[in-house]
Amino acid sequence: MKKTFTTTLLIALCFITIGCTKTDVKNNTEQEETDTIEIIDEVEDMDVKETEINIEKVVYDWEGDLEDVTKGKTILGVNTEGTSSGFAQAVFNNTYTLQAVFEGLPDPEGTDFYEGWIVRREGSFNVISTGKASKIDGVYKNVYESEKDLSDHTFYVLTIEPDDGDPAPAEHILEGVLMRN
Repeated sequence: MKKTFTTTLLIALCFITIGCTKTDVKNNTEQEETDTIEIIDEVEDMDVKETEINIEKVVYDWEGDLEDVTKGKTILGVNTEGTSSGFAQAVFNNTYTLQAVFEGLPDPEGTDFYEGWIVRREGSFNVISTGKASKIDGVYKNVYESEKDLSDHTFYVLTIEPDDGDPAPAEHILEGVLMRN
């Protein structure tokens, strides 16, 4: 009888332990699913906030159309047929930021490149390179930033440059005046 009672007790303990384990596992699984749902909701909310921040529009104070000045001539192997164009805009808000976008520019030959320039024509004449234009998604763009307020440089020029180490502006392709909005 003692042996039967002990066996019965062990079997009962096993069932109780297995039942508790199954319940604990089930409760833990349900808790994990709930936590996962809350985490996903938090991530989705974060994505929305990030998107809202990323689409903040910059309001530019100066802007202007850029016109082709090549008159259809071939310059350093590039011929725009006189139909290229562009648009430049700038703002100073603790940092001077300039962005120019171009249409109808053929790729330069070899290692030649397009380079942007801003010019101060009033007062003391000054020319500053805004760097090489980059082709992004099939479109040439020129983006430039400076800690100096260069808003008095209201003339923009895009040149075609030979890769010869000469820092001076070469042949003009596009030009335009940036007007205050």
